[in-house]
Amino acid sequence: MKNTRNMVLGIVIILAVVLIGYAIYERNEEYNQPEGNGQPTAQQGGNPAPQASSTGANGVGTGTKKLSYGDAINTYKNRFQFSQCHGNPGIISIKKGQPVMLDNRDKVAHTIKANGQTIRVAAYDYALLYPANVTVGNVSADASNVTCDGGGAATLNVEK
Repeated sequence: MKNTRNMVLGIVIILAVVLIGYAIYERNEEYNQPEGNGQPTAQQGGNPAPQASSTGANGVGTGTKKLSYGDAINTYKNRFQFSQCHGNPGIISIKKGQPVMLDNRDKVAHTIKANGQTIRVAAYDYALLYPANVTVGNVSADASNVTCDGGGAATLNVEK
């Protein structure tokens, strides 16, 4: 009788641990899915695009609505996804003025610097970067280091 009770208690404890583990796994998976994080709240720098953000150059309001995360994934073909401040893919090549989605998949906000712009991206959120060619002296540069919280993360090539 005592052995049966202990066995039942053991099974109940194992089931409870499995259910809690599954709930934690599902919650974490929700954050890694495009629609799993609700409405984004990050501010963007650079030039505004229609229906892309509620802020424009230098944070001035434009009156347009920022896309949901899922719509942004489908709209912006160029995207750096940051996980633990590592940019993926490592290199993107684009045309001048083409938006690049900065996608933060971490549970903390990050400061992304690229192409002479500084953009704060909230946890599990995104912001847009509108790069331009950078002129250094008389030389037009076409590559920009992308940093995350001051560390190297990726490279952005902007066509001249």
